[in-house]
Amino acid sequence: MDSQNSKSKKGKRNTREGKENIASKGTVLRYFQEHIPHFLFTAKITTLTLFLIYIGIPIFVRSNPWIMPRVVFANLLRWPPFVNLSSPADFGLVNARHFFLDVEDDVRIGAWHVLPKSMHEERGLVPLDSFEKELKNGKKVFLYLHGNSGTRGSHHRVQLYKLLASLDFHVITIDYRGYGDSSGTPSEEGVVKDSYFIYKWLKQRIGDTKIFLWGHSLGTGVTTKLAKILCNEGDHPAGIVLESPFNNMIDAATHHPFSLPFRMLPWFDWIFLKSLGEQGIYFKSDESILSVTPHIMILHAEDDLIVPFDLGQKLYLKAKATRTAYTKNVEFVAFKGDLGYGHKLIYQAPEMGDIVRQFIQKCENSD
Repeated sequence: MDSQNSKSKKGKRNTREGKENIASKGTVLRYFQEHIPHFLFTAKITTLTLFLIYIGIPIFVRSNPWIMPRVVFANLLRWPPFVNLSSPADFGLVNARHFFLDVEDDVRIGAWHVLPKSMHEERGLVPLDSFEKELKNGKKVFLYLHGNSGTRGSHHRVQLYKLLASLDFHVITIDYRGYGDSSGTPSEEGVVKDSYFIYKWLKQRIGDTKIFLWGHSLGTGVTTKLAKILCNEGDHPAGIVLESPFNNMIDAATHHPFSLPFRMLPWFDWIFLKSLGEQGIYFKSDESILSVTPHIMILHAEDDLIVPFDLGQKLYLKAKATRTAYTKNVEFVAFKGDLGYGHKLIYQAPEMGDIVRQFIQKCENSD
């Protein structure tokens, strides 16, 4: 009797479990039926996104090689927007002048001249028409060449001008052609030509004053190539500072965050890197630096996500290995990643003033 009851209960339990399974399957089926439109929409968006990233963009870039200079120079990205570059005072720059220089018939570049801090403390505001004359006052000059995107008025750049001026240097900076209030379209040859022009303009006005070059990011490629040209002419700058530099444009483009989705593609080199060469964009700093004879200081933060720290080290090692009896020393100043300086904020380092002063002293001692 007990055996029959047990079988009866087991049968009822199996029947109940079977009904529950059927009900559960029905619920799952109804869920998928109800959400099929959502699943299909998600699948379509995912497929379209992958197509655009891995098919559409590469095809567009390869068939429109003119796009690569726009990406590299990023001169159309201006932040903050709608700024008045003709008024350096709006950026907190005291005793600063805005002016233009005609590099070519159709290229006029905007520039700023920031006077050394001691001049403001001793004499107050200096008349604008006296700025050029003051370049001969014996205070050293830094020619600053900025990186891509933005203008000479970008916040991190302005803060560096203030630092250098506080150390009692003249600061001259420009917007290359196509940037800021400068006319024209940027190219490697063009931005180097603009830098060469302002350097020679300075040389005609400074007397025996020394000029130091300071390049940041893309500007390190400009600075190194400019320094090579000048050294080959026998017109040596007093010293070179390269902040967050790369060794060459191919490596910089390969390791840039924007290239991350495409690096795995078998045609990455052909589509993206070859296009750079076809547009004349090389910035081979690791080759140019071999001809740079003055003292060189490289500054790089370990947490730089735009130009990896390793690329700065590669440039340093190449320069270090190729110094000769006719070239001055090269040094590498690293900043720990936990300081948070990244790509643009090295100027915030409390020791920057001392670092610059020591660099100037080393340059003078090696003369």
